Amino acid sequence: MDLYFLLYQVLVIVIDFSGLGIGILVLQKDIKNPTNQLFFLMTLFALGWITFAYLSDFPFLFQNALLFNRIIYFFLSLFFITVYFFSFYFPRKEKISPFFRIINKFYLIFGIFISILALFTSLIIRDVRKTPWGTDLVLGELFPLFAFLGCGWIASLFILIKKFFKLPSHEKLQIKYFIMGFLIFLFANIIFNVIVPHLRGTYEYYWFGNLSIIFFLGFTAYAIFAKHLFGIEVILTEILVGIIGLLLIVQIFTAPTILWRFINILIFILFCIFGYFLIRSVLREIKLREEIEKISQAKTEFISITSHQLRTPLSAIKGYLSMILEGSYGQLPEKVKEKMENVFQSNERLIKLVNDILNVSKIEAGEIEMNWERVDLREIIKEVINELSIKAKEKNLYLNFEEPKEVPKVLLDSEKIRQVILNLIDNAIRYTQEGGVNVKLQMSKGKLQIVIADTGEGLTKEEKEKLFKRFSRGTAGTKFWTEGAGLGLYIVRRFVEMHNGKIWAESEGRGKGSTFFVELPIK
Repeated sequence: MDLYFLLYQVLVIVIDFSGLGIGILVLQKDIKNPTNQLFFLMTLFALGWITFAYLSDFPFLFQNALLFNRIIYFFLSLFFITVYFFSFYFPRKEKISPFFRIINKFYLIFGIFISILALFTSLIIRDVRKTPWGTDLVLGELFPLFAFLGCGWIASLFILIKKFFKLPSHEKLQIKYFIMGFLIFLFANIIFNVIVPHLRGTYEYYWFGNLSIIFFLGFTAYAIFAKHLFGIEVILTEILVGIIGLLLIVQIFTAPTILWRFINILIFILFCIFGYFLIRSVLREIKLREEIEKISQAKTEFISITSHQLRTPLSAIKGYLSMILEGSYGQLPEKVKEKMENVFQSNERLIKLVNDILNVSKIEAGEIEMNWERVDLREIIKEVINELSIKAKEKNLYLNFEEPKEVPKVLLDSEKIRQVILNLIDNAIRYTQEGGVNVKLQMSKGKLQIVIADTGEGLTKEEKEKLFKRFSRGTAGTKFWTEGAGLGLYIVRRFVEMHNGKIWAESEGRGKGSTFFVELPIK
């Protein structure tokens, strides 16, 4: 039992120091950010809770056990409050509706009220009883109010899940890390505070559930650093080295003979040496990766700024060329007009290329904003087909739309989905020489599916595998349109993924046409 309690003590010390280190690391990374501030407070309250839970189990401190348990529930109340408000700011703050502003004020006042009751009265915790495993609680009349306060923690999970469907992919990843830590902590408490007591009739192992809070804090910190994860790796390495080091120290003092004690001391010294080199190598790797990230960020910013600077003069050139071709400055000779039209088309291609590069830089920097609205996909498809029908007629191709009688309106960014459909149909027309393009909108397994089938060049298996990657072009692309940069389908894929949808292509082979599928969830 002494060894068991020593392990508990070692784990509490390790978690306290590592948790505090994580909290300080997150706070100093961006001290003015409410997300980082709330996480730091959340960490302090959680560590206060597990520390006093540990102290309340000391047999010689039993006379203070009631005070310690009231402090535990004081910290728990504040922990629930900070987790709830953290969900509104993580991974980014969104506009809060007037209804939620009222709810938030009520929850804050209610939470502070419960924390004061827990600390200074017997209404939450009335008394404690000594047990073989530590202490047992006698609950007060108003303890159900504390349980109601705890529901805010579950509410925070639903708030983040609701956010999940509206955020870009890197922010979705952040929420996934948070939920992962949340679930590990939840399941650990279910196992050690519900299942084990039911099977063994003892709460002896309840502290395993408490100490699993480090997973919640660790994964949440990792989520906050989702774009700058490197600093957290040092902390995690140091935690691992620290835990193993403390366990080796325990082995030294619990060794049965002097010989084993001497062997354990040698093992500890060797471990310290290798641990030092391990941490130093992690620091070196982190430094190298941070430099690479800075170079990558500088490259993205350069491309973005350059694209913006290019777009303005190109738009001006387009305007002047349009006026010249319309005869605003006098009629042009036929040969000159033909050449000016070629210049105009070249300028249009440059504008498209600049827009594509700008979109890619924004996507990779996580700066693309989603403007959600409920729309009828049929209207978007018909607009695109009307726009591209002239191009199809010029090549003697058919362009048909199999319009369903009824489809549900869906929540999406209409401009981005329009760009997806426009790009796919435009590509189908460009790479089809005979026949035409057929567009279909249909329901498939509870989702909306846009199907764009052409009678063009088709795709090989190798082309299908790399079709939606950056700067990737098939042989048909280089054969029929040499000016393309291979960014269009990459942007299309990313826009579809931002809607939690899927895109893929099917083809029976060269010369047998291609079919592109865009699948969007109905929300």
